[in-house]
Amino acid sequence: MSSRVPAAFAEQKRRLRARSEHVLRLAAMEDVARRYPARTVPSALSDEGPFWRLVFVPLYRRVPWEFKRNAMRKLKMTAQGWPEESRRFGEPWRPPGAAGRD
Repeated sequence: MSSRVPAAFAEQKRRLRARSEHVLRLAAMEDVARRYPARTVPSALSDEGPFWRLVFVPLYRRVPWEFKRNAMRKLKMTAQGWPEESRRFGEPWRPPGAAGRD
């Protein structure tokens, strides 16, 4: 038996990630529109279903980042081959190998 992920499961993960990113982006745009009502126009993007708006987005915002990151890693929904913890949150990007030059 092969240890490879079935193509159907990989496609479901891809669609889930794309959908969740889309819904979170819509929620962020709504937040900006509420904060700056005079500087925004109504969204031309369609509303997503009530589960995504009323359950997923609020829940996602309340779950700590460590838990989300660990879950994405376990499901292999993150980029592969990147060095682990190559920089800390808030630290500016540096080219590879530049850390030892300071």
